[in-house]
Amino acid sequence: KDWNYFTFAQQWPIAVCAEHKSCFIPDSVVGWGIHGLWPSSDTESKGPENCNGSWPFDINNVMPLVPELKKYWPNLYPDTKANSFWEHEWSKHGTCATSLPATSNELKYFGMGLKLHAKYNISRILVNQGILPSKTAGYMINETEAAVKRELGVDAVIECVYDKEKTKKQLLYEISICLTKEFELISCNKKEVSETTCPRKEPFFYPPVHDDFPQIDISVI
Repeated sequence: KDWNYFTFAQQWPIAVCAEHKSCFIPDSVVGWGIHGLWPSSDTESKGPENCNGSWPFDINNVMPLVPELKKYWPNLYPDTKANSFWEHEWSKHGTCATSLPATSNELKYFGMGLKLHAKYNISRILVNQGILPSKTAGYMINETEAAVKRELGVDAVIECVYDKEKTKKQLLYEISICLTKEFELISCNKKEVSETTCPRKEPFFYPPVHDDFPQIDISVI
């Protein structure tokens, strides 16, 4: 099925838990986690999905990666099976990437996700621009988009989620970057960048994953 670039999405665990009642963040998870590596296109469907039902996920094929996957591509939902997140991402997206040598099987696909997480680590990108987790600081989306672009040289898609249960605030949820099939950075679709779910006229928040997480304590940046 036709697609022409990858979307690589990383998500902030606190915001993930704001969307799911049964949620647990292990002590080993201290930063941005991988959501997925998705074959994408700028068509209405946004890319292919579920490309090979005859190739189910097999945990045995990624056993060498499991310690890293638990830390950097974690399933935070204890009410689901331990491997269900990886199974979902492989079935829905990974099976659509097998035409490329670099992602031609489960081990290579999940290994590539881990490599991209190390190379384009969102925690490091934000820290470099003075954006740190905080219980009190609010950040504006325009400045955050500009900060990420200064680091990467391309436009990324930044998403927020409203935490209706605990903080009643907009939380930084996900940052997606786009890459060619050769894994070179490119700007993401302008329409998706502009249609961010983060508020344009008020700050969003970026609370620390754990209480002892490095953070800043000021009002608004």
